[in-house]
Amino acid sequence: MKNLTKFATITISLSSMLTACQSVQPKPIVNKVEIQTLWIAPQRKKCMGVAPMQCLMVQETTENSKKPKRTGWQYLYQDIEGFQWQQGKLSKIKVQVIPINPQAVPADASSLNYQLLDVLQ
Repeated sequence: MKNLTKFATITISLSSMLTACQSVQPKPIVNKVEIQTLWIAPQRKKCMGVAPMQCLMVQETTENSKKPKRTGWQYLYQDIEGFQWQQGKLSKIKVQVIPINPQAVPADASSLNYQLLDVLQ
């Protein structure tokens, strides 16, 4: 009887440990596409991704804004699908920002995909 109790205790302990060690699956993301209006600066800036690169400088805005603010520019470490950036030209564009499943994204890549909808200016 004593051996049976030890066996049951060990079995329950091992079962608990195995259950605790199972990988937890992340919750799937809800694909919430967001529409944004962005100013795109006329010059790229040096930035550091996986390696040194030239980043687009962007500023979120509203469709009716006439010009960008002096501050608030942010680095965008990727190109915008369908948008042809031109050096020296300030652009205002509308994009859709699509979340990508984090499990499908390399560690050094963005989990957002930017796609051009319209060139506003």
